Amino acid sequence: MKDIHIDEEYIKKNRIPILIYTPEWIQLFSNFKSRSMARTVSKLEELLSKEKRLQQEQKDLERRKKVLMNKILHLSNELNETNNEGFLKPLEDAQNEILQINQRIPEIIEELETLPSDINKQNAILLRETVKRTYELINENKIEAEKTEEEIIMTRKILMELVQKKVDMEERVKRLYSYLHSIIGATEMEELDENMLIDK
Repeated sequence: MKDIHIDEEYIKKNRIPILIYTPEWIQLFSNFKSRSMARTVSKLEELLSKEKRLQQEQKDLERRKKVLMNKILHLSNELNETNNEGFLKPLEDAQNEILQINQRIPEIIEELETLPSDINKQNAILLRETVKRTYELINENKIEAEKTEEEIIMTRKILMELVQKKVDMEERVKRLYSYLHSIIGATEMEELDENMLIDK
């Protein structure tokens, strides 16, 4: 099959959505994925899950940082006013935690900056594989539709033959009945019908 040129730029330029989030893609391909599509979907899900996880971690850390800043402010005031050294340890702990947060947040931001590109790359791979799989399925379905059409023609022919057979038999029953009626008469026929017909 001809190679399909779809890359990250194509995805951005044409604003192609994340395929695994689109209802039509889910309906058409969730049960008809090729092996390579299944692998790509798995990679894409991993990246999207990682992005979500990092975004949540960033929110949590920023929230925690605000809490710690308020805590440091409060502890510093208490320490200045009372000279109570009991405030030193919690103050130091809060400052250390903020240092860790300040170190972690830029790491998260850096990862979050590269993830959209990785996601678009995998989405581009999935789109290429989807195009390929679409044509495979179109061809398979066309062949199956042709076979089904042949079966319909055969079934129609058999049905027409059966209908004709039924018509012929009903006509033969009428003719036989009519023949007997003309020879032996209506009264005799009624008595014979009672004794000899299977379906009275």
